[in-house]
Amino acid sequence: MDILETVIGKLQAGEFSAAKEIIEDPKNDEAIKMQSMELVSLIAENLTEDNAENKPELYSASETLLIALAQKCSPAEVLYEMMEKIRIAQNDDVLTSLLKVVQASILRLPAKRARCLDWVFGTIIEYLERITLPEALDKDMDDEEESLLENDEIIRRFLQLYLTMILFVSPIATRLSKPATQESLYYDTSLTQKNAVVCFILRLMGKLLPYLHLQRSVQPRRTPGRRPFSAGKSYSVQVAEDLTNVLLLLINDPYLLLSYGEKRTHGDRLLKKSSSFVGDQSEQDREDLTSNDVFMSNEKHMTEGLAVLFYLLLGEDLLPTSAPIVYDPRYIFEAGLHYVVELVSGVRTVVYFKGIRLAQALVRKLNGIQLTALELETPIHTTFCERYIRALERSKSVRNREVGVRVLSEYIRAFNDEGRYTILVHLLKSFEDDTVRSFAINEYKDLVTERLREATIPLPPWYSGEMLREMLIGRICTLKHGVKTDLLDHNYSITSALSALWVLLKSDLSNMSRVWDCLPVIEKKFLTELRTGLDFSLAHYKNELKNTEEGSDEGNQSTGGLNGADISISTLNGEAPPPVMSKETRIDLSKCMILRLEMLEFHLSRITSDIEQIQTQIRKSGSLQTIES
Repeated sequence: MDILETVIGKLQAGEFSAAKEIIEDPKNDEAIKMQSMELVSLIAENLTEDNAENKPELYSASETLLIALAQKCSPAEVLYEMMEKIRIAQNDDVLTSLLKVVQASILRLPAKRARCLDWVFGTIIEYLERITLPEALDKDMDDEEESLLENDEIIRRFLQLYLTMILFVSPIATRLSKPATQESLYYDTSLTQKNAVVCFILRLMGKLLPYLHLQRSVQPRRTPGRRPFSAGKSYSVQVAEDLTNVLLLLINDPYLLLSYGEKRTHGDRLLKKSSSFVGDQSEQDREDLTSNDVFMSNEKHMTEGLAVLFYLLLGEDLLPTSAPIVYDPRYIFEAGLHYVVELVSGVRTVVYFKGIRLAQALVRKLNGIQLTALELETPIHTTFCERYIRALERSKSVRNREVGVRVLSEYIRAFNDEGRYTILVHLLKSFEDDTVRSFAINEYKDLVTERLREATIPLPPWYSGEMLREMLIGRICTLKHGVKTDLLDHNYSITSALSALWVLLKSDLSNMSRVWDCLPVIEKKFLTELRTGLDFSLAHYKNELKNTEEGSDEGNQSTGGLNGADISISTLNGEAPPPVMSKETRIDLSKCMILRLEMLEFHLSRITSDIEQIQTQIRKSGSLQTIES
């Protein structure tokens, strides 16, 4: 009997039970193995979208026969045929059927065939890559908008596919899992079946999870003090938890993967340096770098997957209680920052909040341990500050900015006084953004006043004497271009500087920090120049307003003024001016800018008056050691 012709004939004739009996009959095993590839290929041709709709019995019978064949034939041969079908598959239901056959074959795959398994997973990822992510992910989103992403048709398709992937990979991971006693610090990072599954899960995570709403929240009870209800899980959270749990079957100590944020960054730097070589030298370097470590591969979504994994473990409390506690929190903090950088460096701002949450979790992981300024010499801290702050600048999400700023403050306060001072000086030196400068000024003011309230004698050098003088005169109370400085563009930092000066003077009437020694220079180089700049700016915009009110609509539009480059971007809340503005619009803008300048002028006058009053009182009481230099 020709097995191939008989089975195909039975299927075409609709005799599905007979075909199944032939495949399951042990007497036919040898014949089946001789023609396994042809048999699998021809039966798999019945797994089409058309047959699923119009010939469901044929479709179901073919799926059943393929699974039976996968349990008899060479796993490698069956997998080869299945991969050919997955490459051309266009329908998710067809993919699901093919994965059932693939799963049956993998469960019989010899341990030494790890590369075959890796190839299978790569083919599955290629199928997912053919699905384009929705355009909705390109916009800024707050918490509520993110939670609605599951209503997007493409996202729903992805989530359904991921649930299928979890059902597909879970039995494979269970078979490959080992007792925790066999895990060690010397984890085998070569290409094994176990590591192939781990990398597959990481790539699944990196492909989709960065864009989903994964924050796990709770519902409070009406009665105060009682433990809140657990929140219902969304499909996104369920998928994230299930993927994490499958991965933890294979790696009992997830911290073994923590160092790859730094390793992969360092490896990429090495490859960039070697990219100038002739021929295939760069590719050879990549092979050398990853030959003994599968987690260093350049496969797509690996780094993103690692970052999401630690966001889930630390930021969303999915770290198992069985995880080792021997790791130094400082190591976890520093190594984890590499993944924060990964999460806040992309184009899609929807990912940023996961980086913010991970950064928050890393700081809290320190649990009161204070870092030193010496640790800031590690390059990751400079990179973190730059990428993290740039992310907050790019994002228009209120949630991202509010929580992000709070976390940045927590990060700064994780260091000792010298470290805090060093970070704030770096922010004031390296960032032109006015809101960043305002933040740094307010942070320094708060740190100094906290020390003053503690009445520590002497004050730490970072908050007194020469270092305080350098910070105030050289970084805070300064106008970059003197009286020509655009006061509207620097409104926030100037206001913060005035406030910081007033608070520090008011809080230190005994001059412990020597802040009063700085006042004469500040009055000359900052307060006087600011007053002059305000006079010039108010005169300019008042003249613009007068000309606009008195002139014709057409005449003013052609003369530039408020319709041209004189309007700063900050004045228009981050948006460029329209090509043509009406007379009413230009009048409103003029009034708005005048109002902002007048508010700044009022702030300056009030603080100047308060300082003069304090000086008068102190001269009378004689309680201040030094008023003038």
